[in-house]
Amino acid sequence: MNIVIVGQGAMGLLWYHHIQQLMEKNYQYSTAQLHLLSSDKLTLNKPESSREQYSFTDINGLVHVGNINYAQTENIKMADIIFLCLKSFQISSALKKVSNHLNKYASIVLAHNGMGTLAELPKSIIDKHNIYTLLTTNGCLRSAPLTIAHTGVGSTDIGLISGVTDIEHQQSITQLLNTALPNVKYHKEIKQKQWLKLAINCVINPLTAVKNINNGQINNAEYLQKKIAILEEIIAIANIEGVKLDLEELTQTVEKVAQATAINSSSMRCDVLANRKSEIDYINGYIHRLGREHNIATPENTKMWQAVKFLEASF
Repeated sequence: MNIVIVGQGAMGLLWYHHIQQLMEKNYQYSTAQLHLLSSDKLTLNKPESSREQYSFTDINGLVHVGNINYAQTENIKMADIIFLCLKSFQISSALKKVSNHLNKYASIVLAHNGMGTLAELPKSIIDKHNIYTLLTTNGCLRSAPLTIAHTGVGSTDIGLISGVTDIEHQQSITQLLNTALPNVKYHKEIKQKQWLKLAINCVINPLTAVKNINNGQINNAEYLQKKIAILEEIIAIANIEGVKLDLEELTQTVEKVAQATAINSSSMRCDVLANRKSEIDYINGYIHRLGREHNIATPENTKMWQAVKFLEASF
């Protein structure tokens, strides 16, 4: 199996490290090939001399240093899986840049926050490739370029969002990922999981970014009504989209995730503090757009979207 990971941020290096370790320690995957494509410029054909090292701190605090095997054009052409660990607003442009090199059998895995990226992809890509979404609650933090730490153990869900069902291929992808970094499960109906992850992000990400607080602090009593109001709007929109969500269960899930990642800084808060563009357009902004489309008011999600956009405008 030939794998290319696009993106050298926290999630890209998290999967790169674990898949690389799997290939070195498990004879079943010893013939697999793993390469990384930098998202900065999506540069192909980096000279071999430009190989760099990454630093990975595992959940127990042990530091691992490894080599990055950068992707060449031939690696893209031979890829069985191209794994995009990017920001949601980078997905479409990244795929357009590499699409001419992809073979027709290559599967595309999208690993990003929020929803709405599939609708932005060219028909030529959607028609040719099976496209999966990958959702994870693993916490990971990048402290410097090519330097990351695994800050919270979570679970991962994967499912087909476009293409033709291929059970054997789906099982092989799931087995690879689950062996590299448990706990990974494949879902025939991934939409429910997408909306659950979206709801969690719609609460934790903008609140921590706007209030400049750690994840666990959103469980403070002062934010309870705000959380409920955001989730009620999401439930209403999800219902129109054919997904049933329960307010009590959803509230408990958000609070559990916040508690499990209590000392973490959300990706959106990190982006705002670093004066980087966030994924707010694909999180609360996605709810805002669907609300307008379905003529359903979403004032709390709209406020969150506008508040983060205001912060970005001040960069």
